[in-house]
Amino acid sequence: MKALIAVIALSLAGCAATTSVVLLDPSKRYAPSESVQILLKAPQRDYVEIAKLESTGLIGEPEPKVLEDARMRAQEIGADAIIVIESSSVYQPPMLIQEPWPPYLPWYYDRWHGYSYWYYPPPFAYPFATTTLPGGTIYTVRSIAIKYR
Repeated sequence: MKALIAVIALSLAGCAATTSVVLLDPSKRYAPSESVQILLKAPQRDYVEIAKLESTGLIGEPEPKVLEDARMRAQEIGADAIIVIESSSVYQPPMLIQEPWPPYLPWYYDRWHGYSYWYYPPPFAYPFATTTLPGGTIYTVRSIAIKYR
């Protein structure tokens, strides 16, 4: 069971941030752009807002990686730049998971012949049957994708 949780945690660690995109005018489509600038304030040039983006990272993923994911998504929709509106972070504390579930216990009864004399949970199981998932900071970046006129 611990091996399964470790495999899931490692596979999630390889995943990147996720970015949600809402096109402001879905009828207009643009070709993917070559590069996208990340701006912290509105530019002096004239521009058109084409989409709103919200990027959320995983636990422990740094903010620049979340911004890079927003840049890649904006590049796919044809934006020339993104303007960062808000950047926030939330701390996720570590979680303690009590395991294993009764069917995985070595003394658990099978479905045809139950062993009714075992009490669940056995008093000695919890100190040895816990897994701690690490905590960390989760960054969320809200931005607007723009196209220069």
